[in-house]
Amino acid sequence: MSTPEQQRGEKRHGRSNKVNARNVIRRNGHSYHNITPNISTRSDNSRSENNRNGSVSSEKKAARPAAQRDVSRPAMAVLHAAGRRSTRKSRRKGKSSRTARARLYKQGYHRGYDEGVRQGQSSFGLVFEGVSIIIPTYNQREYVLQCVSSIEKHTPAPFEIIVVDNASKDGTAKAMLRKGGMVRVAALDQNRGFAGGVNHGLMMARGRHIIVLNNDTLVTPGWLDNMMTCLASDPKIGVVGPVTNYIGGDQQIEVPYREVEEMWSFAATHNRPDADKHRITDRLVGFCWLFSRELLERVGYLDEGYAVGNFEDDDWIIRVKLAGYQLAVAGDAFIHHFGSVSMKALGEQDFAVVNKDNEQFYSQKWGDPHALVAETSRLAKQQTSGNLSGQQEDRDTSTIDPRQQISTQGSQDPALQFRHSYDFYPEGSFLSDAKGDVFTLTGGRRRKLNIPVPRGISPVQVAKPDLLAIPAGEALISAGEVHSWPIEAQQVHTTSVQGSPHVLAEGSIVAPVDAPEIRYQISGGKRRRFVSVYAAERWGIHSGHMISVSAEQLNSLEEGWPIIAPPQLLNPDL
Repeated sequence: MSTPEQQRGEKRHGRSNKVNARNVIRRNGHSYHNITPNISTRSDNSRSENNRNGSVSSEKKAARPAAQRDVSRPAMAVLHAAGRRSTRKSRRKGKSSRTARARLYKQGYHRGYDEGVRQGQSSFGLVFEGVSIIIPTYNQREYVLQCVSSIEKHTPAPFEIIVVDNASKDGTAKAMLRKGGMVRVAALDQNRGFAGGVNHGLMMARGRHIIVLNNDTLVTPGWLDNMMTCLASDPKIGVVGPVTNYIGGDQQIEVPYREVEEMWSFAATHNRPDADKHRITDRLVGFCWLFSRELLERVGYLDEGYAVGNFEDDDWIIRVKLAGYQLAVAGDAFIHHFGSVSMKALGEQDFAVVNKDNEQFYSQKWGDPHALVAETSRLAKQQTSGNLSGQQEDRDTSTIDPRQQISTQGSQDPALQFRHSYDFYPEGSFLSDAKGDVFTLTGGRRRKLNIPVPRGISPVQVAKPDLLAIPAGEALISAGEVHSWPIEAQQVHTTSVQGSPHVLAEGSIVAPVDAPEIRYQISGGKRRRFVSVYAAERWGIHSGHMISVSAEQLNSLEEGWPIIAPPQLLNPDL
């Protein structure tokens, strides 16, 4: 048994060992003052320890203070625990850092996207002072590669090339994407034919002027400059075409070469600028057209009702002439044309079927197009420069977005009497765009329906540029403001105009007793003839809308602009 003095010494010795234990912890790089009390230790004297020589005598083990042995174990355990906490903290820090980076990336992405949308909206409708060259193609990779290379080599003016690939199977789109530079590529998921391909390119075009070009052509030095000179020579000229070795009509010329290699020297001589070779023509084939963006906004897209190709170019040219423009051939601009490569690929039998079907559609749509153009020109000459038609009097354009008023020099001259496609649409009709917004055409203005479309009204889809070209009027917010279209014959009789029996109700659809296939709309006190039965049907006119009238009643009214069928648009992006 120890004496009280020995017991007090042992207590002092124990406190000294605890201090030494804390010092051990500090020497190992940590400074933990709260030692974990619940870590189990082994304090029996039988536990073996190793020194540098691998063993320690039993006497030294017995002499080692018990308290020192008890503390050294928790110290090591605390070191390991601290290491694990440090590792977990490092992992948490790394994960937190990655999360922060991901969050910053998403924030930057959304800011960049929002800024791109903002800039896109602010630049909508703006164009660059150059030429957009649109090339539709289908399974003709080598031809279109040659065509694009010839453009890049022989076109010094600012330009962009838009290749619209109609779902080719020969790698055309990939080959065009590798070209890079000024080539933009639209790879469609299905073959939309010549009209559909051109329309997609027109939608993408940003140039002040536009060229539609066949893929099986080679342009030559001076081709574009000479065509631009011809276009600028007279503001009445709307579309210019070159001359070539292979085409129909008066654009084909005799050439002395038989091989393409010999063509270049001929073209260099032929393409010397010569305004005497510029001439007005009645028809331009769609293998190469040059026109302004302003003309596109007035005339609109090609009609996609023509399958594959053929006659859609004649259709569009009729609408150009109805708008009041002239056509010209730049005789000093020669390009080489291999000739209907895509159409020949159909085979003789399939080509004949497509050509026949398109010709029938063309005839059904226009009837006698030459007489129609002549009659429209006569009507235009009767109008004064300040009063083009009852629909165009004192038209206020101050509400039109300035970005929609993109015009070439001289196009605002009232003496030119250029017209828009909507001038040939029926009064009171309902129009819709691809998004489903519905408008009614009233007094030469578009009025948006901010209410559900009334039952019985089937809007006709038109292209967005057609709608934007129409001056905007006040939106319709009440069903009471919406008038039915077309007006049923029975409704016209119940709301007949009082007075002379010769007075016909505004908006009514009439037809001569002896010629029921010829239909008119009474609009602005004028008779406006539907150019064909097909045109009337496109606007929803059927026999239940027609009122039979005498020729005397019709002839008593002044004649207004004819009513044409809007082009079919099969591409939902238009």
